[in-house]
Amino acid sequence: MSANGSSYTQDQFTVFNLKHIPSPDFFHLLAELNGGLMYLASPYSSKGLVEAPVRRRRLIKTIEFTHRLLDSGCWVFSPIVYGSGIEANGFTHDNKWWMRRDFEFFKHCDVLGVYCLDGWEDSPGVNKEIDWALVTNKKVLMLDEAGETAQ
Repeated sequence: MSANGSSYTQDQFTVFNLKHIPSPDFFHLLAELNGGLMYLASPYSSKGLVEAPVRRRRLIKTIEFTHRLLDSGCWVFSPIVYGSGIEANGFTHDNKWWMRRDFEFFKHCDVLGVYCLDGWEDSPGVNKEIDWALVTNKKVLMLDEAGETAQ
């Protein structure tokens, strides 16, 4: 597994089934975090390659998932949730602008959680965030709601 533009698959990392919270996998996730902060990577616009309804669906699911994690005691930062509030108020920026700011937040997080929504494997942003984690020696944890379990 190498960084810098690779395409990743779920089976390369530990997978947590978070369809139900609380659950054994959720408690294992909390143990992995050990009170730290998780950066939540999730697919969104894929550099403009997905249609608006797909972006909207991804945004809503990411907001709901982030809230579930926070409400359950898991400290998480989601650049999609954070950025959507800014963009909803008319402040739009290109991907390069966002990735630069996201990396600044990422540096303060302890682990990378990848929210495994459909299309995450093809998301340039998610792949870049996994690159960041590998280069900075941070754990990458796959967060799935489709029934997978921790490996």
